[in-house]
Amino acid sequence: MPIGQLTFRMVSEQGLKFQSFSGFAIRGVLFDFLKRIDEQLALKLHSDKTIAPYSVTPVEVLWGQYSSFIFNGFDKPATVQFKISIFEQSLMNVLTQALLSSGSPSVRLVEVDTVVTEIQVNQVSFEKILEEAKPVRRFEVLFRTPCYFRRSITTGSSNPVLKSVRTPYRAIPLPETSLMFKNLARLWKRFSGMSLNYRDYVSWVERGGVTLAGFPRGIRTVRVYEHPKSNKWVMGFIGAVRFSIPEDIFTEKHARFTDALMRLAEYTNVGGNRTAGFGVVKYFPKMH
Repeated sequence: MPIGQLTFRMVSEQGLKFQSFSGFAIRGVLFDFLKRIDEQLALKLHSDKTIAPYSVTPVEVLWGQYSSFIFNGFDKPATVQFKISIFEQSLMNVLTQALLSSGSPSVRLVEVDTVVTEIQVNQVSFEKILEEAKPVRRFEVLFRTPCYFRRSITTGSSNPVLKSVRTPYRAIPLPETSLMFKNLARLWKRFSGMSLNYRDYVSWVERGGVTLAGFPRGIRTVRVYEHPKSNKWVMGFIGAVRFSIPEDIFTEKHARFTDALMRLAEYTNVGGNRTAGFGVVKYFPKMH
């Protein structure tokens, strides 16, 4: 199954003010499209506890040659876009059917129906990602939207209090390498259809296969509320992070796969809430 990424572009004739992080609204747009064709699929996808076969980005405002993600809104007319990535063929078929069922698709953003002026489609296969991967030794990742990782707090615990905790994980708003690359490896294993020695790679990462090498422009944490009147919030970090693969543990196989996972991350996002536009990254490999 190739990864399909659709970029929706439109012109907002007025400013938009989202009630919370705009990625939540774009996830809602995806479900609105799916409900037009298969409401049961949309309900199942929404309630399913397995790894979700899609991701979205928040709304991105285009300012000439530059662009920036808008977390909560903007106050003047602008060209905007967002992206939806799909990793399962059956889901892509339903989304395609929904888009073709109307002559000019429109999306509802902040109670305003906006006509989509352009849809760009980009496809890439897992095989091609791996074929083009290089044995990277250093790389930089720009975390463009808030990112956090989940760490289980019940594994190996006999404490009955921990076992009964409603949310059995801690949110880690830091670029912790073992959590980050285990997250990406799980996505690859689930959707690529390719054989993967998952335990071997994860063991290599946990032994220090990928290490933090610095924060060239710093990182900072951002708190995002799910609703302006609720106290439900998510904290994540944004900013540039440098990574390296130490010489004493370097293997070409694992370095190439690390490069492949980071190229995958530009489609899937990384970390918690990636289906709502968290963990959007830009990858910059630095080859010798």
